[in-house]
Amino acid sequence: LMGEFQDIIKFLGEEQDLRVLVEPSVFGAVSGLGDYVDTWHEDYAEDLHSFVDFIVCLGGDGLMLHATHIFGCAIPPIISFKLGSLGFLTCHGYENAKEHLNEVINGAEQLDSCRMTSSADGTPLTGVRMTLRMRLLCELYRSGRRVPGAVHEVMNEVAVSRGSAPYLSKIEVYERDTYLTRVQADGVMLATPTGSTAYSVAAGGSMVHPTVPAILFTPICPHSLSFRPVILPDYAQLVLKIADDARS
Repeated sequence: LMGEFQDIIKFLGEEQDLRVLVEPSVFGAVSGLGDYVDTWHEDYAEDLHSFVDFIVCLGGDGLMLHATHIFGCAIPPIISFKLGSLGFLTCHGYENAKEHLNEVINGAEQLDSCRMTSSADGTPLTGVRMTLRMRLLCELYRSGRRVPGAVHEVMNEVAVSRGSAPYLSKIEVYERDTYLTRVQADGVMLATPTGSTAYSVAAGGSMVHPTVPAILFTPICPHSLSFRPVILPDYAQLVLKIADDARS
């Protein structure tokens, strides 16, 4: 996709007069396009969101998830163009990329309902529609103590599974200090509405619209026929613990 990648960089830098940041791993391949192309040092990665206005993704769903991992607790708006094998998260076609990018940068004139009046000169301001998507904050504990550095912002799902162990996993589930249930299965996952169309739906979970504030609780191949996926509110604080009598 280097051809498409360079074409979009030129459009943003030369036609839209923007400064374009690319990942350090590909900076060498595009640094000769112009002085509008730049990258960042790893020491400044945590503050990247403070000087990036929006993100352009050219690829598939995996690239979208990769983009969310680059940023910490705050992610700038992402506009994604489908050039990969999956397209759940990449909702724009590449053939109209420049048109869509122009609307993001300069405003979409057809959004009359989003127009506001500028307090400066009274001219209408245009905008673009955005879908806000939640992520899960995951922390790992061992023997009751938080593991240093084991904090993850999760876009799709958190999955706890038996891995290569031959035994079924036994996982106790709590909401804060309240015991909810014990899962005897290959594992259990907690998914966001965005992740409801990924691993969760393959395991029998429901599809949930990305604007619904919820956490999907989905068992992975449960041993009990009566165990069904559950949808919980987004403010739930869930704790997954390996049961004391688990075989591994």
